[in-house]
Amino acid sequence: MLLRTSKPTLTPFGLNHGETLRFTRSQGGAWEMTLLDTSAEVIARDYTSYGNSDTGHGRGDISAYAFSCALRVNGHDYDLRREVGTQASFYEPWEIDGMHLWFDAATCIFTQAGGFMVEKDWRGGLLCAPDHAARFVVHEAHLPLCPEPLHPWYPHAAGQLNIGDCYHGEDCWMGPYGGIAAHCGLDLNMPAGTVLTAPIALDDHYLVHSTAAGFNNNRWRGRRRWADGSEWWLQSAHQIEMLVPERTPLPAGTPYATGAGVFVGDFEHSHFNFRVLEQGGDYMLDPWILFWAIFRQEHACG
Repeated sequence: MLLRTSKPTLTPFGLNHGETLRFTRSQGGAWEMTLLDTSAEVIARDYTSYGNSDTGHGRGDISAYAFSCALRVNGHDYDLRREVGTQASFYEPWEIDGMHLWFDAATCIFTQAGGFMVEKDWRGGLLCAPDHAARFVVHEAHLPLCPEPLHPWYPHAAGQLNIGDCYHGEDCWMGPYGGIAAHCGLDLNMPAGTVLTAPIALDDHYLVHSTAAGFNNNRWRGRRRWADGSEWWLQSAHQIEMLVPERTPLPAGTPYATGAGVFVGDFEHSHFNFRVLEQGGDYMLDPWILFWAIFRQEHACG
């Protein structure tokens, strides 16, 4: 039995088949979820290679796939299904008995568990595959994802994301890069020089890699330690230049870099990551979850 208690920030967790999460709500009472089964399937094999030069994996023809899970929540059975590599990659969380639930990943997608996808960014220590049979995020539906207003990460007019703007259309979270490799991040095409801003207040920020230090990319990380003990890492790559000094706190909404202009390949784009460290766990999560919350807040305020 995995025990978790409601807090002001979202709660990621992993379960194996037959394991149960017992989540204590902020106003008391338990919400229980048991993972019964998981599965995955390729749903489209029409990917065309665009000459990607990444040599860390082979190439394939997968352009879209799906993964599913069977759950028992508070005594009722549910079947959840996700698509990756289609517009449905940008999904609404399920709302079940007052809780938002994101189904982030399943191990059975990956070749090491008998699946069909390999990891793209393993050489940089970035892995999409969960440590358990499945990775989820849960949060009380009436609460925001964090206890302060969110700011746009980059300027956007539509208030939504388009799968066609994810590099060649495959580089969403766990998207099939090269038709075979799970992309550990979210690529969004945008003009070089687009200003990136801090979505939340950050305790610290810095370049993990920089061209000045001999790397092929400028990769940025911002860190925030919340009062509930969780720590969020927000990351972006392909920056052109920093707009503020490193190793300083950043208020939410601060422009921190110009993006989409270094080591971008076929399309000018920025790459985004969202990572949560808490309660002994280290969770790489779909950045869409954060963008979803930003868009939801903008809609509520508009």
